[in-house]
Amino acid sequence: MKILKIILIVIGSIIGLLLIAFGIYLLLNIQGEAEAFEVGGPLLSQKVLIASQGSDFKNALVKSLTENLKEKSLYIKVVDVSALSEVNEDEWDAVVLIHTTEKYQLHPDVKKYLDRAKDLSKVMLITTSSSGKWKTGDYDVDIITSASKMDEVGPLTTTILAHLDSILGLETI
Repeated sequence: MKILKIILIVIGSIIGLLLIAFGIYLLLNIQGEAEAFEVGGPLLSQKVLIASQGSDFKNALVKSLTENLKEKSLYIKVVDVSALSEVNEDEWDAVVLIHTTEKYQLHPDVKKYLDRAKDLSKVMLITTSSSGKWKTGDYDVDIITSASKMDEVGPLTTTILAHLDSILGLETI
């Protein structure tokens, strides 16, 4: 009886530790909501929509992108990916979707947008994952992958801006 009690305590302790570890993992990796804002005016000739999730990395990336794009006289609107259902793709010359994979799948709101989008040539998908290499093969869209590491913000910004210049027909600065 004493051995059974010890075994149950050990098993219970292991399960408890696993639950705590899983909880910590979820807290560290949970994505917040991105703050919506605009740069420039909607009367500008070219318009870029950036839909993102909220995290320190994604917020830094969005800030870096908007600071660089505002120099190009573009109207930029930033929204959370949960607002993609309200987006009319015809209003945008370029759409940048920044999301984290969830169980090796696209974020559900990003997937719904891509499923209904008619012109994927103006869409860029920025996918973060722990490995930084996961990509969906379900859509014919520009995909850039990255791990959410702050030292990647600069190089990732440069890559995204080059792709956006191509989509918008702008000269690279």
